[in-house]
Amino acid sequence: MNVTIRMKLTALIAALFAVLAGVLVATSYAFVASATTPAAQAAERADVLRDALRDAGIAVPDAPMRMRDRPRDGVTRALDQVTAQARENVLADLVTRSLLAFLLVAVVAIPLAYFIAGRVLRPIDEISRAAESMSERNLDARLPAEGPDDEFGRLRTAFNGMLARLETAFESRQRFAADASHELRTPLAVLEATADNVLEGNRPARQASELAAEVKTQVRRADSLIDSLLTLARADDVIHTRQQVDLADLAAAALASVSDRAAAAGIEIDADLQDAPVTGDPVLLERLIANLLDNAIRYNDAQGGTVDIRVATVGERAIVEVANSGPVVEAGAVPGLFERFRRGDRTEAAGHGLGLPIVRRVAEVHRGSATAIARPDGGLDVRVALPLR
Repeated sequence: MNVTIRMKLTALIAALFAVLAGVLVATSYAFVASATTPAAQAAERADVLRDALRDAGIAVPDAPMRMRDRPRDGVTRALDQVTAQARENVLADLVTRSLLAFLLVAVVAIPLAYFIAGRVLRPIDEISRAAESMSERNLDARLPAEGPDDEFGRLRTAFNGMLARLETAFESRQRFAADASHELRTPLAVLEATADNVLEGNRPARQASELAAEVKTQVRRADSLIDSLLTLARADDVIHTRQQVDLADLAAAALASVSDRAAAAGIEIDADLQDAPVTGDPVLLERLIANLLDNAIRYNDAQGGTVDIRVATVGERAIVEVANSGPVVEAGAVPGLFERFRRGDRTEAAGHGLGLPIVRRVAEVHRGSATAIARPDGGLDVRVALPLR
Protein backbone atom coordinates (compact mmCIF):
# COMPACT_ATOMS: atom_id res chain seq x y z
CA MET A 1 0.00 0.00 0.00
CA ASN A 2 1.34 3.38 -1.01
CA VAL A 3 1.12 5.71 1.99
CA THR A 4 0.68 9.26 0.73
CA ILE A 5 1.58 12.48 2.48
CA ARG A 6 -2.12 13.19 2.78
CA MET A 7 -2.64 9.98 4.74
CA LYS A 8 0.39 10.73 6.91
CA LEU A 9 -0.89 14.21 7.62
CA THR A 10 -4.33 12.81 8.44
CA ALA A 11 -2.80 10.28 10.82
CA LEU A 12 -0.74 13.03 12.44
CA ILE A 13 -3.80 15.22 12.96
CA ALA A 14 -5.77 12.24 14.32
CA ALA A 15 -2.95 11.35 16.72
CA LEU A 16 -2.75 14.95 17.90
CA PHE A 17 -6.51 14.95 18.45
CA ALA A 18 -6.30 11.70 20.43
CA VAL A 19 -3.54 13.07 22.65
CA LEU A 20 -5.40 16.32 23.32
CA ALA A 21 -8.66 14.46 23.99
CA GLY A 22 -6.85 12.12 26.40
CA VAL A 23 -5.34 15.09 28.23
CA LEU A 24 -8.79 16.72 28.42
CA VAL A 25 -10.45 13.57 29.81
CA ALA A 26 -7.65 12.97 32.33
CA THR A 27 -7.72 16.60 33.47
CA SER A 28 -11.51 16.58 33.85
CA TYR A 29 -11.37 13.30 35.78
CA ALA A 30 -8.67 14.66 38.08
CA PHE A 31 -10.62 17.85 38.76
CA VAL A 32 -13.89 16.01 39.51
CA ALA A 33 -12.13 13.37 41.64
CA SER A 34 -10.36 16.00 43.74
CA ALA A 35 -13.57 18.00 44.17
CA THR A 36 -15.60 14.97 45.39
CA THR A 37 -13.29 13.56 48.05
CA PRO A 38 -14.88 13.07 51.53
CA ALA A 39 -12.72 15.83 53.00
CA ALA A 40 -13.70 18.27 50.26
CA GLN A 41 -17.38 17.39 50.59
CA ALA A 42 -17.25 17.67 54.41
CA ALA A 43 -15.65 21.09 54.19
CA GLU A 44 -18.23 22.15 51.62
CA ARG A 45 -21.12 20.94 53.80
CA ALA A 46 -19.65 22.72 56.83
CA ASP A 47 -19.39 25.93 54.86
CA VAL A 48 -22.99 25.61 53.69
CA LEU A 49 -24.20 24.87 57.25
CA ARG A 50 -22.27 27.79 58.69
CA ASP A 51 -23.73 30.16 56.11
CA ALA A 52 -27.27 28.89 56.81
CA LEU A 53 -26.90 29.29 60.57
CA ARG A 54 -25.54 32.78 60.23
CA ASP A 55 -28.45 33.71 57.99
CA ALA A 56 -30.81 32.41 60.70
CA GLY A 57 -29.11 34.55 63.34
CA ILE A 58 -27.53 31.67 65.21
CA ALA A 59 -24.03 32.27 66.51
CA VAL A 60 -21.46 29.91 65.11
CA PRO A 61 -18.23 29.25 67.04
CA ASP A 62 -14.96 30.10 65.28
CA ALA A 63 -13.76 26.49 65.32
CA PRO A 64 -16.82 24.30 65.13
CA MET A 65 -16.49 20.57 65.46
CA ARG A 66 -15.76 18.99 62.10
CA MET A 67 -18.03 16.27 60.81
CA ARG A 68 -15.35 13.65 61.02
CA ASP A 69 -14.77 14.44 64.72
CA ARG A 70 -18.29 13.33 65.57
CA PRO A 71 -18.94 9.84 66.90
CA ARG A 72 -19.39 7.52 63.94
CA ASP A 73 -22.62 5.64 64.50
CA GLY A 74 -24.40 3.40 62.05
CA VAL A 75 -26.23 6.23 60.32
CA THR A 76 -23.02 8.14 59.76
CA ARG A 77 -21.29 5.12 58.27
CA ALA A 78 -24.25 4.48 56.01
CA LEU A 79 -24.20 8.09 54.81
CA ASP A 80 -20.49 7.82 54.13
CA GLN A 81 -21.02 4.67 52.09
CA VAL A 82 -23.77 6.33 50.09
CA THR A 83 -21.54 9.35 49.48
CA ALA A 84 -18.61 7.16 48.37
CA GLN A 85 -20.83 5.12 46.06
CA ALA A 86 -22.29 8.29 44.56
CA ARG A 87 -18.79 9.61 43.97
CA GLU A 88 -17.73 6.41 42.22
CA ASN A 89 -20.85 6.52 40.06
CA VAL A 90 -20.15 10.12 39.09
CA LEU A 91 -16.56 9.36 38.15
CA ALA A 92 -17.51 6.21 36.21
CA ASP A 93 -20.25 8.08 34.42
CA LEU A 94 -17.78 10.86 33.59
CA VAL A 95 -15.32 8.38 32.05
CA THR A 96 -18.05 6.60 30.09
CA ARG A 97 -19.56 9.78 28.69
CA SER A 98 -16.12 11.21 27.87
CA LEU A 99 -15.16 8.08 25.92
CA LEU A 100 -18.46 8.12 24.05
CA ALA A 101 -17.97 11.77 23.21
CA PHE A 102 -14.41 11.01 22.12
CA LEU A 103 -15.55 8.25 19.76
CA LEU A 104 -18.33 10.36 18.28
CA VAL A 105 -15.98 13.30 17.68
CA ALA A 106 -13.31 10.97 16.24
CA VAL A 107 -15.80 9.66 13.67
CA VAL A 108 -16.24 13.23 12.48
CA ALA A 109 -12.66 14.45 13.08
CA ILE A 110 -10.79 11.82 11.04
CA PRO A 111 -12.69 12.43 7.76
CA LEU A 112 -12.49 16.16 8.43
CA ALA A 113 -8.73 15.87 8.95
CA TYR A 114 -8.46 13.96 5.66
CA PHE A 115 -10.41 16.71 3.91
CA ILE A 116 -8.33 19.47 5.48
CA ALA A 117 -5.10 17.67 4.55
CA GLY A 118 -6.28 17.48 0.95
CA ARG A 119 -7.07 21.19 0.91
CA VAL A 120 -3.69 22.05 2.38
CA LEU A 121 -1.82 19.84 -0.10
CA ARG A 122 -3.79 20.95 -3.16
CA PRO A 123 -1.07 23.40 -4.33
CA ILE A 124 1.44 20.54 -4.21
CA ASP A 125 -0.80 18.49 -6.49
CA GLU A 126 -1.05 21.44 -8.89
CA ILE A 127 2.73 21.79 -9.01
CA SER A 128 3.13 18.02 -9.49
CA ARG A 129 0.69 17.96 -12.40
CA ALA A 130 2.39 20.99 -13.95
CA ALA A 131 5.82 19.37 -13.60
CA GLU A 132 4.57 16.13 -15.19
CA SER A 133 3.14 18.04 -18.16
CA MET A 134 6.31 20.06 -18.78
CA SER A 135 8.32 19.48 -21.94
CA GLU A 136 10.39 21.55 -24.32
CA ARG A 137 7.16 22.46 -26.15
CA ASN A 138 5.36 24.18 -23.27
CA LEU A 139 8.05 25.71 -21.08
CA ASP A 140 6.12 28.99 -21.34
CA ALA A 141 3.32 27.59 -19.14
CA ARG A 142 3.08 29.02 -15.63
CA LEU A 143 1.15 28.26 -12.46
CA PRO A 144 -1.55 30.77 -11.46
CA ALA A 145 0.03 33.62 -9.52
CA GLU A 146 -3.04 34.49 -7.47
CA GLY A 147 -3.29 33.24 -3.91
CA PRO A 148 -2.08 34.12 -0.42
CA ASP A 149 1.55 34.97 0.22
CA ASP A 150 2.24 31.87 2.29
CA GLU A 151 4.69 28.98 1.98
CA PHE A 152 2.80 27.47 -0.95
CA GLY A 153 2.52 30.87 -2.62
CA ARG A 154 6.27 31.29 -2.39
CA LEU A 155 6.75 27.75 -3.68
CA ARG A 156 4.50 28.56 -6.65
CA THR A 157 6.50 31.72 -7.33
CA ALA A 158 9.79 29.81 -7.10
CA PHE A 159 8.47 27.12 -9.47
CA ASN A 160 7.40 29.75 -12.01
CA GLY A 161 10.83 31.38 -11.71
CA MET A 162 12.49 28.03 -12.34
CA LEU A 163 10.34 27.52 -15.44
CA ALA A 164 11.29 30.97 -16.71
CA ARG A 165 14.99 30.21 -16.25
CA LEU A 166 14.59 26.84 -17.95
CA GLU A 167 12.77 28.46 -20.86
CA THR A 168 15.49 31.07 -21.26
CA ALA A 169 18.26 28.47 -21.01
CA PHE A 170 16.55 26.13 -23.48
CA GLU A 171 15.98 28.91 -26.01
CA SER A 172 19.59 30.03 -25.57
CA ARG A 173 20.81 26.47 -26.16
CA GLN A 174 18.67 26.15 -29.26
CA ARG A 175 19.97 29.43 -30.69
CA PHE A 176 23.51 28.46 -29.78
CA ALA A 177 23.20 25.07 -31.49
CA ALA A 178 21.69 26.64 -34.62
CA ASP A 179 24.34 29.37 -34.80
CA ALA A 180 27.17 26.93 -34.09
CA SER A 181 26.02 24.54 -36.80
CA HIS A 182 25.83 27.45 -39.24
CA GLU A 183 29.30 28.64 -38.31
CA LEU A 184 30.79 25.16 -38.60
CA ARG A 185 29.10 24.66 -41.96
CA THR A 186 30.69 27.82 -43.41
CA PRO A 187 34.30 26.54 -43.70
CA LEU A 188 33.03 23.27 -45.15
CA ALA A 189 31.07 25.15 -47.81
CA VAL A 190 34.17 27.21 -48.65
CA LEU A 191 36.28 24.07 -48.99
CA GLU A 192 33.66 22.42 -51.19
CA ALA A 193 33.44 25.44 -53.49
CA THR A 194 37.24 25.66 -53.75
CA ALA A 195 37.50 21.94 -54.57
CA ASP A 196 34.87 22.30 -57.30
CA ASN A 197 36.86 25.12 -58.86
CA VAL A 198 40.00 23.00 -58.84
CA LEU A 199 38.25 20.03 -60.40
CA GLU A 200 36.65 22.17 -63.12
CA GLY A 201 39.71 24.34 -63.87
CA ASN A 202 42.37 23.97 -66.52
CA ARG A 203 45.35 24.53 -64.16
CA PRO A 204 45.09 21.76 -61.63
CA ALA A 205 48.64 22.12 -60.23
CA ARG A 206 48.30 25.82 -59.42
CA GLN A 207 44.77 25.46 -58.14
CA ALA A 208 45.80 22.47 -56.03
CA SER A 209 48.27 24.74 -54.29
CA GLU A 210 45.53 27.33 -53.79
CA LEU A 211 43.25 24.58 -52.46
CA ALA A 212 45.88 23.48 -49.97
CA ALA A 213 46.27 27.05 -48.72
CA GLU A 214 42.50 27.48 -48.46
CA VAL A 215 42.14 24.16 -46.67
CA LYS A 216 44.78 25.24 -44.16
CA THR A 217 43.00 28.57 -43.58
CA GLN A 218 39.59 27.01 -43.13
CA VAL A 219 40.92 24.26 -40.87
CA ARG A 220 42.47 26.90 -38.66
CA ARG A 221 39.17 28.78 -38.67
CA ALA A 222 37.22 25.66 -37.73
CA ASP A 223 39.77 24.76 -35.06
CA SER A 224 39.52 28.27 -33.60
CA LEU A 225 35.72 28.07 -33.62
CA ILE A 226 35.68 24.66 -31.93
CA ASP A 227 38.13 25.92 -29.32
CA SER A 228 35.87 28.90 -28.65
CA LEU A 229 32.80 26.67 -28.41
CA LEU A 230 34.55 24.38 -25.94
CA THR A 231 35.61 27.36 -23.84
CA LEU A 232 32.07 28.69 -23.85
CA ALA A 233 30.67 25.29 -22.90
CA ARG A 234 33.19 25.04 -20.07
CA ALA A 235 32.24 28.51 -18.86
CA ASP A 236 28.55 27.53 -18.94
CA ASP A 237 29.31 24.59 -16.67
CA VAL A 238 30.02 24.75 -12.95
CA ILE A 239 33.62 25.74 -12.35
CA HIS A 240 35.41 22.92 -10.56
CA THR A 241 38.88 24.50 -10.62
CA ARG A 242 39.44 27.18 -8.00
CA GLN A 243 43.00 28.41 -7.75
CA GLN A 244 44.65 31.56 -6.49
CA VAL A 245 45.97 33.46 -9.50
CA ASP A 246 47.13 36.96 -10.29
CA LEU A 247 45.49 38.64 -13.26
CA ALA A 248 48.71 40.54 -13.92
CA ASP A 249 50.56 37.25 -14.55
CA LEU A 250 47.79 36.00 -16.84
CA ALA A 251 47.78 39.30 -18.73
CA ALA A 252 51.56 39.12 -19.20
CA ALA A 253 51.25 35.62 -20.68
CA ALA A 254 48.44 36.73 -22.99
CA LEU A 255 50.47 39.76 -24.13
CA ALA A 256 53.42 37.52 -24.99
CA SER A 257 51.22 35.38 -27.24
CA VAL A 258 49.86 38.32 -29.28
CA SER A 259 52.89 40.63 -29.39
CA ASP A 260 54.19 39.33 -32.74
CA ARG A 261 50.74 39.55 -34.31
CA ALA A 262 50.28 43.12 -33.05
CA ALA A 263 53.71 44.13 -34.36
CA ALA A 264 52.94 42.64 -37.78
CA ALA A 265 49.69 44.63 -37.89
CA GLY A 266 51.46 47.84 -36.88
CA ILE A 267 49.55 48.09 -33.61
CA GLU A 268 51.22 49.51 -30.52
CA ILE A 269 50.37 47.93 -27.18
CA ASP A 270 50.65 49.91 -23.95
CA ALA A 271 50.44 47.77 -20.78
CA ASP A 272 50.02 48.80 -17.15
CA LEU A 273 49.96 45.62 -15.08
CA GLN A 274 49.57 45.76 -11.30
CA ASP A 275 48.93 42.94 -8.86
CA ALA A 276 45.30 41.83 -8.89
CA PRO A 277 44.93 38.51 -7.01
CA VAL A 278 41.71 36.56 -7.57
CA THR A 279 40.42 33.02 -7.10
CA GLY A 280 39.13 31.11 -10.12
CA ASP A 281 39.84 28.92 -13.10
CA PRO A 282 43.21 30.02 -14.54
CA VAL A 283 42.46 28.57 -17.99
CA LEU A 284 39.20 30.49 -18.33
CA LEU A 285 40.64 33.69 -16.89
CA GLU A 286 43.61 33.58 -19.27
CA ARG A 287 41.22 32.98 -22.16
CA LEU A 288 39.17 35.99 -21.00
CA ILE A 289 42.21 38.29 -21.24
CA ALA A 290 43.36 36.68 -24.49
CA ASN A 291 39.95 37.27 -26.05
CA LEU A 292 40.02 40.92 -25.00
CA LEU A 293 43.42 41.39 -26.64
CA ASP A 294 42.44 39.37 -29.71
CA ASN A 295 39.32 41.51 -30.26
CA ALA A 296 41.29 44.71 -29.66
CA ILE A 297 43.81 43.74 -32.35
CA ARG A 298 41.31 42.23 -34.78
CA TYR A 299 38.94 45.22 -34.75
CA ASN A 300 41.61 47.90 -34.95
CA ASP A 301 43.03 50.24 -37.54
CA ALA A 302 45.17 48.69 -40.26
CA GLN A 303 48.27 50.70 -39.31
CA GLY A 304 49.10 52.94 -36.40
CA GLY A 305 46.45 51.54 -34.09
CA THR A 306 46.80 51.29 -30.35
CA VAL A 307 45.77 48.86 -27.64
CA ASP A 308 45.87 49.82 -23.96
CA ILE A 309 45.58 47.14 -21.29
CA ARG A 310 45.41 47.91 -17.59
CA VAL A 311 45.25 45.49 -14.67
CA ALA A 312 44.70 46.97 -11.21
CA THR A 313 42.62 46.77 -8.04
CA VAL A 314 39.82 49.24 -7.36
CA GLY A 315 38.23 48.86 -3.95
CA GLU A 316 37.25 45.23 -3.50
CA ARG A 317 37.50 44.45 -7.21
CA ALA A 318 40.21 43.33 -9.58
CA ILE A 319 39.96 45.25 -12.84
CA VAL A 320 41.05 44.26 -16.35
CA GLU A 321 40.51 47.05 -18.87
CA VAL A 322 41.38 46.83 -22.56
CA ALA A 323 40.85 49.79 -24.90
CA ASN A 324 41.59 49.90 -28.61
CA SER A 325 41.46 52.38 -31.42
CA GLY A 326 39.52 51.63 -34.56
CA PRO A 327 36.32 52.47 -36.40
CA VAL A 328 33.56 54.30 -34.57
CA VAL A 329 31.09 51.96 -32.89
CA GLU A 330 27.53 53.13 -32.42
CA ALA A 331 26.59 53.29 -28.74
CA GLY A 332 23.36 51.41 -29.43
CA ALA A 333 25.26 48.52 -31.00
CA VAL A 334 27.51 47.89 -27.98
CA PRO A 335 25.10 45.60 -26.02
CA GLY A 336 24.71 43.38 -29.08
CA LEU A 337 28.45 42.73 -29.17
CA PHE A 338 28.07 40.52 -26.10
CA GLU A 339 25.60 38.27 -27.92
CA ARG A 340 26.94 35.08 -29.42
CA PHE A 341 27.93 35.10 -33.08
CA ARG A 342 27.58 38.88 -33.38
CA ARG A 343 30.54 40.42 -35.22
CA GLY A 344 29.40 44.02 -35.53
CA ASP A 345 30.12 45.79 -38.81
CA ARG A 346 33.63 44.38 -39.35
CA THR A 347 32.68 41.14 -41.10
CA GLU A 348 35.99 41.14 -42.94
CA ALA A 349 37.76 40.63 -39.64
CA ALA A 350 36.88 36.93 -39.93
CA GLY A 351 36.00 36.49 -36.28
CA HIS A 352 33.45 34.05 -34.90
CA GLY A 353 31.48 36.50 -32.81
CA LEU A 354 32.31 34.61 -29.61
CA GLY A 355 35.08 36.76 -28.16
CA LEU A 356 33.06 39.13 -25.98
CA PRO A 357 30.34 36.56 -25.13
CA ILE A 358 33.09 34.33 -23.71
CA VAL A 359 34.49 37.30 -21.78
CA ARG A 360 31.13 38.10 -20.22
CA ARG A 361 30.30 34.48 -19.41
CA VAL A 362 33.68 33.83 -17.78
CA ALA A 363 33.26 37.00 -15.73
CA GLU A 364 29.76 35.96 -14.64
CA VAL A 365 30.79 32.49 -13.45
CA HIS A 366 33.51 34.18 -11.39
CA ARG A 367 30.87 36.46 -9.81
CA GLY A 368 32.08 39.42 -11.82
CA SER A 369 30.86 41.61 -14.67
CA ALA A 370 31.93 42.74 -18.12
CA THR A 371 30.93 46.07 -19.67
CA ALA A 372 31.90 47.97 -22.81
CA ILE A 373 31.81 51.62 -23.82
CA ALA A 374 32.15 52.98 -27.35
CA ARG A 375 34.98 55.52 -27.54
CA PRO A 376 34.05 58.86 -29.17
CA ASP A 377 37.07 58.83 -31.49
CA GLY A 378 36.58 55.17 -32.46
CA GLY A 379 37.21 51.82 -30.91
CA LEU A 380 35.97 50.17 -27.77
CA ASP A 381 36.78 50.22 -24.07
CA VAL A 382 35.98 46.88 -22.35
CA ARG A 383 36.15 46.60 -18.57
CA VAL A 384 36.01 43.37 -16.54
CA ALA A 385 35.59 43.50 -12.74
CA LEU A 386 36.13 40.42 -10.56
CA PRO A 387 36.06 40.04 -6.77
CA LEU A 388 39.46 40.09 -5.14
CA ARG A 389 40.88 36.95 -3.57
